[in-house]
Amino acid sequence: MTPRTKRAAVRAGTAILLAGALTALAGCAGGGGGNASGGPITMYTWVSSQSDRDQWQGFIDLGKKVDPKLDVTIEGPSFNDYWTKVKTRLSGSNPPCLLTTQAARAQELSGLLMPLTDLIKKYKLDTSKFDASMLKGMTVDGSIRAIPYDAEPIVLYYNADAFQKAGLALPSATYTREQFLSDAKKLTTGDHKALAIEPGFFIPNAWAIADGAEAVKGGKLDLTNSKLVDSVQSYFDLVSKEGIAKAPEAADGSDVGQSAFTSGASDMLIEGPWMYGTFAAAAKFKLGVTIVPTESGDAKGMTAGSGFGIAKNCKDPDSAFKAIMAMTDTSVLKGQAEKRGIVPSRPDAQSAWAEGKSAEAYTAVQALLKDAKAQLTTPTWNQVETLFTQYGVEGYRGDKTAKDVLTTIQNSVGQ
Repeated sequence: MTPRTKRAAVRAGTAILLAGALTALAGCAGGGGGNASGGPITMYTWVSSQSDRDQWQGFIDLGKKVDPKLDVTIEGPSFNDYWTKVKTRLSGSNPPCLLTTQAARAQELSGLLMPLTDLIKKYKLDTSKFDASMLKGMTVDGSIRAIPYDAEPIVLYYNADAFQKAGLALPSATYTREQFLSDAKKLTTGDHKALAIEPGFFIPNAWAIADGAEAVKGGKLDLTNSKLVDSVQSYFDLVSKEGIAKAPEAADGSDVGQSAFTSGASDMLIEGPWMYGTFAAAAKFKLGVTIVPTESGDAKGMTAGSGFGIAKNCKDPDSAFKAIMAMTDTSVLKGQAEKRGIVPSRPDAQSAWAEGKSAEAYTAVQALLKDAKAQLTTPTWNQVETLFTQYGVEGYRGDKTAKDVLTTIQNSVGQ
């Protein structure tokens, strides 16, 4: 699971019961997923918490200001359950029209999502106004399957107070691996490690992509290519060789590393910009944000994000697409950036994310988005994440090499 997946799992609470009740009511009411006779369009999505529901409702409420006829209802299970239950829900009676997906899961849902090429042309949606890396992440077999609403480049958070206390210059929007290691070693003292590491492949993949390595080639899993192996090994080495971080446990959630960072037990953490508000509120130090360090020091981002798609069996795709256009309008994405902290998928809305953030955080995000790649995946990606979480611990401890770990996963997944 990605860090976002694990966060969603731990947030689940009474809101899931509310979502289930609303789902049942929607089914009993016989509301349409979206049909030619009018009526509300059902959006099937993940609802792990009241925060999730509020986010979706925010898209709808702001979208109504763009299109007063917008009529969308929300339905769905927790994040973890969504990826399996969506298939069952679409095969049942009165299926929903709108679906949400992450770019990293678009391949997984490709059999359910309608190609949007014709609708994009019909309604003259200018896709050049959206982040190119996110559109690529949501393209399957040459056709866009979802319109992204955010584009979140993975960043390096750091404790600015700890840097200054150690006499270190604060990182800028350029940050070399050499300087990063030098800083981390000066910050590491005894049991205090400079970097907190989360389990799973999501962050090591962001580290690798920052230096030009990729795990997928031609739509196929390519975990054993030498560039990726070397990049992952360099990430393992941060623990086993450089000694600047502790090995994560396979059972850890992403909250373990996050808590280590915000409590001051560690000084740096690689995560998504969607965590800025949470970290700023929890940390008792000045929060710094820079790029994921690269050999050259240049900013090269891995973007993660989500978007709205249309089910292949939607009865009224035109109405569904109009809803998507309204909910991804520049004004809507600006509003969601201000209220929910998303980095908008439309560059002309991204300045709204800067509100309440430090100047260097916005500079780092903008630098990363100028040369960004989405995390491209395969339909078997969830297995990759699960196995890396399991076997990666041995890599951090130095018991196995990156080549050993990645070859085992490649062979196990069967691609």
